[in-house]
Amino acid sequence: MATTRNISVTAAAEQYYNPELVKLIEENGTKPELALQHMGLTDNDMIIVANTLRGKKVVKKTSRQILASASTLSSNEKEEWACERCTLLNNVSMNICEACSLSRPLSRLNITNCDAPASTEWGCEQCTLLNKASVTICDACAASRPSPPPSFNVSVFETKDQSQSDDDESNHAQDKPSVIITLNLYWNAIGPIGAQNLAEALKSNNTLTDLSLFSNQIKGDGAIQLADALRYNQTLLTLNLGENGIDDSGGEHLGDALGNNKSLITLNLRNNRIDDKGLQHLAAGLRNNKKLTTLDLESNRIHDEGIQDLANALRSNQTLRILNLGTNGITSTGAQYLAAALETNKVTLRTLKLSGNGIQMKGAHYLAAALKNNNTLLELDLAANHIEDEGIKPLSYALRNNHTLVTLKLEVTQITDDGVRYLADGLCYNKGLQELNLVYNTITKDGAEHLSNSLTHNNTLFTLNLSHTGLGDDGMRALADGLERSKSLSTLHMEYNTIKTEGAKALAGVLRKNNTLTTLNIASNDIGADGTEHIADALKKNKTLTTLNLSGNQIGDSGAQQLSDVLKENNTLTTLNLAACKIEDSGVEYLANALQNNRILATLNLSSNKFKEDGAKHLANALRNNEVMSPSL
Repeated sequence: MATTRNISVTAAAEQYYNPELVKLIEENGTKPELALQHMGLTDNDMIIVANTLRGKKVVKKTSRQILASASTLSSNEKEEWACERCTLLNNVSMNICEACSLSRPLSRLNITNCDAPASTEWGCEQCTLLNKASVTICDACAASRPSPPPSFNVSVFETKDQSQSDDDESNHAQDKPSVIITLNLYWNAIGPIGAQNLAEALKSNNTLTDLSLFSNQIKGDGAIQLADALRYNQTLLTLNLGENGIDDSGGEHLGDALGNNKSLITLNLRNNRIDDKGLQHLAAGLRNNKKLTTLDLESNRIHDEGIQDLANALRSNQTLRILNLGTNGITSTGAQYLAAALETNKVTLRTLKLSGNGIQMKGAHYLAAALKNNNTLLELDLAANHIEDEGIKPLSYALRNNHTLVTLKLEVTQITDDGVRYLADGLCYNKGLQELNLVYNTITKDGAEHLSNSLTHNNTLFTLNLSHTGLGDDGMRALADGLERSKSLSTLHMEYNTIKTEGAKALAGVLRKNNTLTTLNIASNDIGADGTEHIADALKKNKTLTTLNLSGNQIGDSGAQQLSDVLKENNTLTTLNLAACKIEDSGVEYLANALQNNRILATLNLSSNKFKEDGAKHLANALRNNEVMSPSL
């Protein structure tokens, strides 16, 4: 096992003070969640956050503390220094009151002749110090700087009695145990040193359960520090280190830590640079780990060799429930290793995500064979793999025997009508699948007819996603019969399918007869005012639909008028999305009038339409009388 590499922290960093960050922490008070995301926080800021996790009160350095710090520095130290916040390399001489920790010029800034610093009598506006001080410090980048660098030159300070009270206030600051349970630090600029500061605090912290460092720059060295903390910390449940440039060295230490940690249940390592060597250590950790339930390794550099180690570990691991391996370099060989693990029936895995890999027909065969015997897997995601129709065939046979799989995602898998036919045959016998995703495949009228037939026999499918499949009006008409007779389907997605008036008419027939559909998404089709009229007429009688998405269709004011009539009679619709539907002021007026008395609709989306001030006034008047609706404009 590799040793942990300590990262040096400068003395200046140890005295760093960020008033904005401290204020946010103080205002957070006793709230269990501390949200510090997207603030541009750096490594120095993590000293403050780490002290907060320790329960220490963060205060400014006082005059006495600064002078004591300065007196320990050698007079022979070099004058050269580098600003940690910018690329400036020089000696900047300025008159500044560092005794009260103010990082701003008080009279003049001289960067032209750093060997002969200016010396001017001055009085600090923020405290009672009266004398001269010369300090080399970078205020050229206007950063909130820490205490002075090594070349701090202290003259004799003349102070009033009030300076003593500053020291007393600092010395008597009361520490309190940390109450933070969730700490969000994603989308900042935290590097390895910042991760080390947090890691040291985590070793003694016993309250934090959720830490997110997503999208920072901790890299392998930072991951090593946090891995070391996991050996001591027994309260952290969720750790998000996604998008941090973590390499195999970080993966190695995290894997070793997993073997000993007894608290962590979720580890997110997506979008890093972990390859097979790093995965080998993570797999070894999983063999001994008794707690981890979710491991996200999407978008790394994992190939079949690493998958073999992981699959072997899964045979003995008894806790992992969710494994995300999407967007890696896994081929059909890797799928074979995973299938062998699934087939043992000793694996407790519930969700396996393999989207965006290089799995082809042969890999689908291996996975299908495993599904025939596996009785634990609930979700299988094979999206964006080259499965094709021949790969779907064995999966359809598996569906006849497997009654535990709940979700099957097959979007962008090069399926055509033949593949849909295979799936439809399997659905006729399946008694467990609840969600089927076929987005971005090619389905015509023939494929729709096969699906329609399966819907009349299947009694478990709740969600069907056929968006971006090119169904058109013919496909919609072919599917309608099965939809009308379905006894289970509650959610149907049909976006981007060039559905026009005739297709809308077929959908209207479904809405009149179907008693299970609650959500219908037909956004971004070619449904105009005539098609909207058919749907609106059906909605007057429909008693189950609660959510309708018509956004991106050109229904215009006429279509809005038809739907306004629905709102006067329909007692079930709670969400209506009419964004980007070319509705103008008159259309909004129709809808506003209907809302005066409607007490069911809770959400109405009218964004990206063409109404102006008059339309907005009509809506405002309607909202005064409607206390239920939440509009989106």
